[in-house]
Amino acid sequence: MEITITDNRFALNGVDMHFPLDIEQLKTLLGEARHVSKKYNHIYTWDTLGVLAYAKNGREVEGLTLDYISGFLDFSPASVFLGHFTINGIDYRTYIDRNIKSARKVNKWDEGGTLTIGDIDVWVDMEDKQLKGVAISRHEPPTPKVYSDKYKYQPVTGEKIEFTDFNFKLAVIQELMYNKELLKPAFDLYDFVKNYAGREIDVEEEGYEFIPEVTAYFETLEIDKKYATEITEISQDGGDDIYLHLLRFWDGEDDTFNIRDFEDVRHFPNLKRMNLFHADNLADIQAQLAEKGITVESI
Repeated sequence: MEITITDNRFALNGVDMHFPLDIEQLKTLLGEARHVSKKYNHIYTWDTLGVLAYAKNGREVEGLTLDYISGFLDFSPASVFLGHFTINGIDYRTYIDRNIKSARKVNKWDEGGTLTIGDIDVWVDMEDKQLKGVAISRHEPPTPKVYSDKYKYQPVTGEKIEFTDFNFKLAVIQELMYNKELLKPAFDLYDFVKNYAGREIDVEEEGYEFIPEVTAYFETLEIDKKYATEITEISQDGGDDIYLHLLRFWDGEDDTFNIRDFEDVRHFPNLKRMNLFHADNLADIQAQLAEKGITVESI
């Protein structure tokens, strides 16, 4: 079997091909194939060639796979691919070695990736630096990503509350945004990341520390004074939404979000009760806020 891919040609055994491929033409070129019908696909296997073809409707082939692990699945070929395959005049293994660093990755754990040659995509499946398979299909340009502007900075129309203590502000946001659903949109970390155009943010990697762009969002978020009377109680809890979205993998075992300055209580005339994270100076806090008619307890 001979496969040729160049910037302007895809050929099998010297015959020019264009996706979607005709399964009958493939059988003429490669011989009869073993057919396995799955729920969403028809799979044609050339056991001695190490080749598979995938056709959703059973007739038009969207992709060819060259297999290097035989007999793994019921449709896997009995032999691995040993045919002659060149990309732009170079043996495909050499071409892959030279270009794999520039391949488009599915995620950071993807050892292989997709190489585009002309209007053909060559997806390289690798594990522990060993080639497992190569899939050939038509290149489909990715749909341009559309970003929502739901998290863009929006100044309040009225007078904003000026906070002294950022952690006090976070506790107020928890009450107004998540508990009472008055501040909108309700911030969702993964939705924010999906719609952030400035750079790619990896929550799983960066979520053990404050992500600068997320912190900046809450720092610049303005809260209208019209909501001040809504705050009658503040209750901090390690499982609060605000902390999970701001510091994704915080374990709640330190004083990261402890309120240290209570001057901000002056903004909230109806605030009568606060349930705070443990603090060594709890008695001092209780005495200070008791003078303002606020009862304080600690979790």
